[in-house]
Amino acid sequence: MHKLYIRIIVSLFLLGNLSLVAFAEGEVIKAATTQEQKKPELEPTMAEYQEWLKKNGHQKKPPIPPPPPLVVTKKPVMQSARRDEIVTQEDLKIPATPDDFFENEPVMESPPIPFKQSRDVMVNSAPPFPSPSADSKEAFNIMMQQNVPLTPQQVVKLRQMIDISQRAAAIPANIPPKPVSSTLMVNLAPGATPPAIRLAQGYITTLVFVDSTGSPWPIASYDIGDPRKITPQWDGKSNILLMQAISPYGDSDLIIRLVGLPTPIALQLVAGQRVVDYRTDIHVSGLGPNSKDIPTGVGLPGSANQLLLSVLDGVPPPGSKQLTVTGGDCLAWLLGDKMYLRTRFTLLSPGWIGTMVSPDGMHAYEIQQSSSVLISQYGSPVELKIEGF
Repeated sequence: MHKLYIRIIVSLFLLGNLSLVAFAEGEVIKAATTQEQKKPELEPTMAEYQEWLKKNGHQKKPPIPPPPPLVVTKKPVMQSARRDEIVTQEDLKIPATPDDFFENEPVMESPPIPFKQSRDVMVNSAPPFPSPSADSKEAFNIMMQQNVPLTPQQVVKLRQMIDISQRAAAIPANIPPKPVSSTLMVNLAPGATPPAIRLAQGYITTLVFVDSTGSPWPIASYDIGDPRKITPQWDGKSNILLMQAISPYGDSDLIIRLVGLPTPIALQLVAGQRVVDYRTDIHVSGLGPNSKDIPTGVGLPGSANQLLLSVLDGVPPPGSKQLTVTGGDCLAWLLGDKMYLRTRFTLLSPGWIGTMVSPDGMHAYEIQQSSSVLISQYGSPVELKIEGF
């Protein structure tokens, strides 16, 4: 019971204190309101204060509104990014940075600096170090003298002298040989002198074997006398043999066996001559396995005809007179009562006395003197007029 009385008394005490606090706050607010109403009416207003500032030379500027927040939109990867622009995979809005104010400015490319200035920049970019001592400078100078003893001008002069030496070493000791292409007629009779093939070091000579009709005659095998001086090359099936001299001087021989020909062909090889045979067409009497069809009853030259060989190479016979040919591509020479023709077409009339064909299809004919001849030009007969007798 006593405890209940004590709790009631404490509660009443607390309620009384709260009432006093509320009453005190109300009185304070009422006093402040009364004091505010009692302000003197002579206090200057805001308009009067602005007027006073104008009269005394103080113009109050209107406040500057704050700038709107800047937002930078990042561009996709496919667009070209400018300087200091971050490119993302999607459009993102991020707060602006000071570098974004210059994103639309063009990038100015500075011109390249001179060589000496660039070297100075690289030297100055090295980490700082105390000044070298006298011993350090002397050691550095000795090392530079040992490793780079020449000045830049001396280095350039040295390279020029090396270039002059290399150019002088490339000049041959003698005048280079004269290159020629010729035609040979092989004589397989016993006691005949084998023809000579002229070689030169650093030059390749091509030997082409053909029969009397100008058709290729394949090679069956070959052998060379001194392989240390001359190296032959053959693909193993064609009628072409390549020869090259290893030493600048020397001679040897070459034995060739052709397919279906029982008699071997002997050639003499000579190196170090004033003339080198670039290509030599070797005509062998007879019909090879690839021979062309020839008219019935037409004979083949049984021995070498040097005049026809010269005409086949485009060289006029000695002492001959060149004639004028109209109507087709043909050259003609008159020697005594014989005419020599050089053409790529087949002669139909008159009948020829002798003929030779080169591997490239050129024909050489020996005929009796005539003012006109009939040839077959791509299957059509064409008459050629010959004048200038």
